[in-house]
Amino acid sequence: MKFNIVQHDLFEGLQKVIGVVPAKSTTPVLENLLFELTDQKLKITGTDLEVTVMTQIQPKDIQEEGAVALPARVITEMIRSLPDIPIQFELDSGYKMKMTTEKGFYQISGISKENYPEVPAPSEEHVMSVENTQLSRMLSKTIFAVSVDELRPALMGVFLQIMQNELRMVSTDGHRLSKIIDTEYTSDLDDIQMIIPPKAVQIALKNLDGDGETQLVIDKSSMSFKFGDTTLHTRLVEGQYPDYERVIPRDNEKSLVVDKQLLAASVKRVSLFSSQLTRQIRFSLVPQKLTVLSEDIDLGGEAREELNVDYQDEPMEIGFNSQYLSDIIKQIDTDDIEFKLKTPISAALVLPAQQRENESFMMLLMPIKLSV
Repeated sequence: MKFNIVQHDLFEGLQKVIGVVPAKSTTPVLENLLFELTDQKLKITGTDLEVTVMTQIQPKDIQEEGAVALPARVITEMIRSLPDIPIQFELDSGYKMKMTTEKGFYQISGISKENYPEVPAPSEEHVMSVENTQLSRMLSKTIFAVSVDELRPALMGVFLQIMQNELRMVSTDGHRLSKIIDTEYTSDLDDIQMIIPPKAVQIALKNLDGDGETQLVIDKSSMSFKFGDTTLHTRLVEGQYPDYERVIPRDNEKSLVVDKQLLAASVKRVSLFSSQLTRQIRFSLVPQKLTVLSEDIDLGGEAREELNVDYQDEPMEIGFNSQYLSDIIKQIDTDDIEFKLKTPISAALVLPAQQRENESFMMLLMPIKLSV
């Protein structure tokens, strides 16, 4: 195995796959990246057995094909630290990779390709395409609310529904829920649904840059994202996703509209004085005014701020977890944010003041019972 490549090109490829490599693994081979030089391309593969990422790079010059697995962190940090210069790679018979630049020489020990896990291949049971910008938007609007509770594994992922006349993504951790629908999307496939693990979503988001489309290849237990020269393959989360529509209220008729930036800043300041255990803040509503309050009885902390808002209904007080609320506020793109409320113990709906064309986006936040 012998080739020349420019630092920038190689590092760009390494960045696409390094995120899948576990920092520590009971299977040490997974801490390596597989380098394969075939068909005038350098293919780099990383995997944790659940998620696999493969990318292809065009070397500047190829003298001899071959394959080797190299320590992921060492090779990535080494290439990161070099300037944008040509690098010559040469593998000897003992799987030692020699790297030479104009003024430097480096050597690292690798392992045989035969010791590296076999790369999965999707069955291409279903194939569809989604615009990069739309796929990135929908994934980013749902990943934040994915559950980390291992006792409820079906909630530990983004729920994707592909329908003939719309594309949906949903996530929930039981305290909050996010649902986004592309109402313009059309598909000739039968209705398909799956749960995508969060690690795959996070890696996909790093690769979804620029215009163009991503191809989704789906079968019963796995799926692949194909973006240009990079492919992400992941196992799907097993289990039945709950009927999320049952928990979304239909009769929240009290409307609160508030400036997003003012509310975000107020919640951030006031929450500093809340209990570290509950992170509770309180919304006290009267017509045209919102008071955001918090209190930490144990430490004697207390804070309150008043905001001018659009609220026309009866006075009401409702409590929220400030961290969950802040996460939800960040997802709103419009200048104003709308809360649809019912009672202090009913779920609140949170929406952008104006929906995007051909899109429906809403979030749900469960309240915290107020202490007297």
